[in-house]
Amino acid sequence: MLLGLARRLASGLVTLLLVTCLAFALIHAAPGDPVSAGEGGDERWFLTLTPQRQAEVRALYHLDQPLHLRYAGWLRDVARLDLGRSFHDRRPVRDKIGERLGTTLGINLVALALMCVLSLPAGGLAAWRSGGAWDRLSAAAGYALYSIPAFWAALLLQIVFSVKLDWLPLYGLASDGAERLGTIHRLLDRGAHMVLPVVCLSYGGLAYFSRFVRASLLENAFGEASRAARARGVSVARLLFRHGLRQAALPLLTLAGFVLPALVSGSVIVETIFSIPGLGSLFTEAVLQRDVPVVMGLTLLSSVMTLAGIVVADVGYLLADPRVRRAPG
Repeated sequence: MLLGLARRLASGLVTLLLVTCLAFALIHAAPGDPVSAGEGGDERWFLTLTPQRQAEVRALYHLDQPLHLRYAGWLRDVARLDLGRSFHDRRPVRDKIGERLGTTLGINLVALALMCVLSLPAGGLAAWRSGGAWDRLSAAAGYALYSIPAFWAALLLQIVFSVKLDWLPLYGLASDGAERLGTIHRLLDRGAHMVLPVVCLSYGGLAYFSRFVRASLLENAFGEASRAARARGVSVARLLFRHGLRQAALPLLTLAGFVLPALVSGSVIVETIFSIPGLGSLFTEAVLQRDVPVVMGLTLLSSVMTLAGIVVADVGYLLADPRVRRAPG
């Protein structure tokens, strides 16, 4: 078991190295000069410098070195937990990411919790009446939701609930003057602003999670052990909701640990549309500004979170299924 986890961790580290190497090469292969597009996003400042000063600026950002030496230098800095400084405003990348990490994690954790909580009853009812009207309806709705693009859903929700009905805020995480409100009203205001982004982040995963719960429950309810229990008079409903849900909960949580990094990475579109100051909007700004240190810092964070999610999922499955623990290697 430990040997298998060590192998997975080693392969994950190699994948992490390859991902950062590819991202580093791609962003430097894009047309334009990242330095001239960096300081304040205005290229005129760079063109007004003397050739000697331009060379000094490029040397400051190590852009006068070959690409492989720049990448090796970046790896050395990362080993010292130094992600460099932004080309745009010269602030440490670690500080810029830290300022927005809480916002993105908060929204995505709420979306993930919503997916887990709603998928259990939805999948349970579909498994209980397998082949029935609710099962077919939930399957069709799940496939439809899973196929809807996030940007289209976000714009549609804004038009309906913010523009037409005026029920929910259009963008941002706080209303104007929210800092002058009391604690309860401030929390309610923050919750109202989070409704639409959370829905956009969770509807696709909810469709997938509910089908996963249904499949897991049916496997547990109609396996060999379950057939023996039903022969003793235990009803299918009791097998599903008393025993099946308990056995499906841990695999669902391990799946959630794997999905969370994907949610964080996929929040770029949602945060941009709803003007949320999180990691997604920071990544969009960094790409448009050719801010290489920020892009690489966010790429590294996303890759590490994905690797951590895979390890957590593997450990969860080891704890959930003794057969995996007894497997060789």
